[in-house]
Amino acid sequence: MIDQLKNIVFELVVKILKENNIEKELKIEDIKIEKTQNDAFGDFTSNIVMVLKKEIDIKGQLIERLNNDVYVQSNILKLEYKEPGFINFFVKKEFLIKNLEKFVEFDSSMIFKKEVKSFLIEHTSPNTNKSLHIGHLRNSVFAMAVIRVLKALNHQVTVDCLFNDRGIHICKAMFGYLKNERLDTPIAEVLNSWNQSEWPKPSEGENSDDFVGKYYIIGVECEKNEQYKNEMIWLLNEWENKNEKVLAVWKYLNDLFYSSFYNTFKRIDSYADHFWYESEFFQKAKDLAQVGLEKGVFLKLEDGALLTQLKEYGLTDDIVQRSDGTAMYFTQDLYLTKMKVEKFPADLYLWVVGPEQKLHMQQVYAVCDQMGIGSISKFKHLSYGAVCQKDGGKMSSRTGTVITINELIKELKNTVLSKKDNEYKSLATFSDIEQDDMAEIIGIGAIKYAILRLEKEQDLHFSFEEILDLKGNGSPYIQYTYARCKSIIEKAGKVDKNIDITNITEEELVLLRKLIHFKDVIEKAGDNFAPHFVANYVYELAREFSSFYEKNRILDAEINKGLKVDLTIATSNVLKFGLGLLGIDVLERL
Repeated sequence: MIDQLKNIVFELVVKILKENNIEKELKIEDIKIEKTQNDAFGDFTSNIVMVLKKEIDIKGQLIERLNNDVYVQSNILKLEYKEPGFINFFVKKEFLIKNLEKFVEFDSSMIFKKEVKSFLIEHTSPNTNKSLHIGHLRNSVFAMAVIRVLKALNHQVTVDCLFNDRGIHICKAMFGYLKNERLDTPIAEVLNSWNQSEWPKPSEGENSDDFVGKYYIIGVECEKNEQYKNEMIWLLNEWENKNEKVLAVWKYLNDLFYSSFYNTFKRIDSYADHFWYESEFFQKAKDLAQVGLEKGVFLKLEDGALLTQLKEYGLTDDIVQRSDGTAMYFTQDLYLTKMKVEKFPADLYLWVVGPEQKLHMQQVYAVCDQMGIGSISKFKHLSYGAVCQKDGGKMSSRTGTVITINELIKELKNTVLSKKDNEYKSLATFSDIEQDDMAEIIGIGAIKYAILRLEKEQDLHFSFEEILDLKGNGSPYIQYTYARCKSIIEKAGKVDKNIDITNITEEELVLLRKLIHFKDVIEKAGDNFAPHFVANYVYELAREFSSFYEKNRILDAEINKGLKVDLTIATSNVLKFGLGLLGIDVLERL
């Protein structure tokens, strides 16, 4: 409805301005029509009068012409003007009923946008020296929600992921693996004695990325010793010089990481269409730095290091290549961006990366602009907040390291299963295997929703009890509401579809009005890369349905039973679709 009203208002405003000989460049984007903050002020509101007040007092003429428009007459009950410049639209009940039919026969194409764009979105992009942890979870969950929302709007989306699979951080894990219990033996001697078939392997039941991660921790501790640090640097240099033994150890540990990574990635319903490997292009990245120097983009310092020149962008400068000629993250990000643009032409390139990289990403985009790789306007950084315990402390495992995704899911599942005697009594009616599967769906959904209901850069402070509360603002409550809807639908069977508009209850009207904003919410989430709009919407819809359920008899209703059942069907369809956009599965029974 908003699109139709925007077009009508736009055409009328342009006509009025011409008739009054007022020259003003007006675009359809200038017409803001949104949901009202308070239902008492109608269903939609426009601030167009406020926008034009300096040029002309347009409210009288605009309202008169709106009232004479055929579409408005058919669908709008009344218009009201409110200072300081809002026109409020009240929708007719007939329109609400007609809109309901779309949700009963739910077709996701009804939210497609007319103007679609192409996106390339990078997310997660882990190091190959440790398990995916809760920071990766927030990155991936947020990114995947953005991706699903954009795709739901019919945008073209390609998803990529970078493996940081080389560098000194990877060598720390290699050092820990090789030198564990052999710290007094020179690294070259240890390396020569390495035989994959004879050395330690993950134990039965141990995640192979956890196996790699524990050696990385050893490497981090040993780095404090200058001799050991030099041995790590030696490993890095030997890797770059293609020492066969070093490459074999590197490949072995990386392969162990990948075997667990893909399982965890799938477990949280994440994916990528294309994977980049830093090891495959780091050398070419060095060459690109020289191109930038020749173009005058970089400044060569006295010690030979290369420096950016970003004053015109209002940014501080940074080193892109060290004095010894070794590459840095900056150089690699430049070359990776060049490859992205060449391989995946898109309207907009998005990086889902932590907030600590904000300045770095801006600098990279500016240099890409300078070097002609791509316009700075086509690059965007989407950052996100931290995940913390309720007391504000970072989530950590018993070892003191950041908690892994698999550890977190296990804890969530166990918490759900521990509630079988109280909040989750119905779980006891299922088999042990079903209980385990359902507990994982509930647990993963709970942490995803806890992340996604917040604005992207808000920190999450949570407790297991809160996010799993069946009565709180969480996905278990929404999943339970969905299961209740399905139970009602199954029991209702076929019903009379005749509707008495004069006997629509207040709770039914609230639900009907909630549904007309669904498409606008998805568009707002997509336009702003902000899935919290979807999360908040499905929770509010579930809450409104619960109020409707408590105050209206459905299965034995004497008046408008068909309407009540259709509202239940529509609610279930939207809850399932909305949760699906967030990557959260529903349960048909709970």
